[in-house]
Amino acid sequence: MIAYCIEFLLTIKLNFMKQIKIIIAIAIFSALNFMQVNAADTTDNSTALPVELKFAGTFKNQPLIQLNFTGSTEDNAFRIVITDNAGIELYNNDVKGDVFSKQFLLNTDDLGDAVLHFEITGRKSGKKAIYKVSRQQQVTQQMDVVKL
Repeated sequence: MIAYCIEFLLTIKLNFMKQIKIIIAIAIFSALNFMQVNAADTTDNSTALPVELKFAGTFKNQPLIQLNFTGSTEDNAFRIVITDNAGIELYNNDVKGDVFSKQFLLNTDDLGDAVLHFEITGRKSGKKAIYKVSRQQQVTQQMDVVKL
């Protein structure tokens, strides 16, 4: 009878230890998950410059890059600098306006596969946005078979 009681108490103790381990694991997982959410929420978008660079298509088989500005009355003057990987300055210009866009037609005959860096700086705020533009070519072949 005493052996049975000891075995019963050991079983309860082992089950209790398993439950404690599960509770501790859940607490640690919850704390880590909470920390990740807090870290993601602390990103500061006030340092972002209100510009967007995107591929706008092609014109005469040359890539067309469009730079969109959504400035404000406080930050409406920008400097655009375009350099290649070697640091050679290809373009440098100041622009001013609240909401506008500027397009760049890249001559791939002259540039080849060069990687370009677009650096846009707010003249009043000093905030910067830097973009890297690289060219990738893909050859696709398509064949259609149509029943007549």
